[in-house]
Amino acid sequence: MKSSLRWFTLAVCSTLVVAGCKKNGTAEADVARDAEKKLPPQERAEQAPAPTPGDAPPGTSPTSAAPITASAATSGADQAAYEAWFKKYNLDLSDPKMLDADPDGDGFSNREEFLADTDPHDKNSRPGIHKGIRLKEYVEVRLPLVLESIEGEKAHIRRTDQPDAKPITVKEGDTIKGLPYKVVHVEEKEDFDKAGEKTNFSQVAFEDPSTKEKVVLMKNLPARTSATSAVLVSPDGKTTMTVHRGDVFSWPAEKSSRYKVIDLSQDQVVLLQLETNKTWTIPKM
Repeated sequence: MKSSLRWFTLAVCSTLVVAGCKKNGTAEADVARDAEKKLPPQERAEQAPAPTPGDAPPGTSPTSAAPITASAATSGADQAAYEAWFKKYNLDLSDPKMLDADPDGDGFSNREEFLADTDPHDKNSRPGIHKGIRLKEYVEVRLPLVLESIEGEKAHIRRTDQPDAKPITVKEGDTIKGLPYKVVHVEEKEDFDKAGEKTNFSQVAFEDPSTKEKVVLMKNLPARTSATSAVLVSPDGKTTMTVHRGDVFSWPAEKSSRYKVIDLSQDQVVLLQLETNKTWTIPKM
């Protein structure tokens, strides 16, 4: 049984660690480390280097000296719990195809179910989507305006979609031709940043009257709109979903959970799982 357990441990952890290395420390590497911690010490892949000649007990050769195991505390309860998961679900550890099998057809392999401690025979018991989905594509839509300066209650703005046009001057209550936004606030402000340097924090706030979307334009900085989106993809690449900041959604394979998009960027998407109030970061592929 121990040899089978050792084979399974190496197969699970090696696969995930390799994936983590390829993705520069993304969630897969974290899952691999978490998986190692769940295993009994004698079944863990990480062990200290073999003893040096000076470490060998008198009368024994260096190669016959007992290896130094991981320093984590040994627990009979850990060993029992580890073996019990496989026995509980009648999984055959001697079958190399068992790791990638999906008995309940929920889209998650036995390997993924083991790491999440879910029931591999129940399609309603599955790992959370945050364990596997990735950011496939990020599309940023910017407000085609740049704030150049503010003088009192008036703001001087340049349109990036009309490079030959002269800057326009707006004040609170004005609208900009061709855009669904109304100026709701103009503020000229200077303050000290975290480094103690004086910085211009002037801004103009816009609102779309029909959707109540608010966009704040800082001096000389671009501002993205709510049309900015991210495409999420399942581990097998078969399921994709486009989300925007503020969206609340359920993944097709996990309809019992709801997630709210807190933020998105070209490198990651931050989700809040509403049932648990936990925040999860979805990394880029």
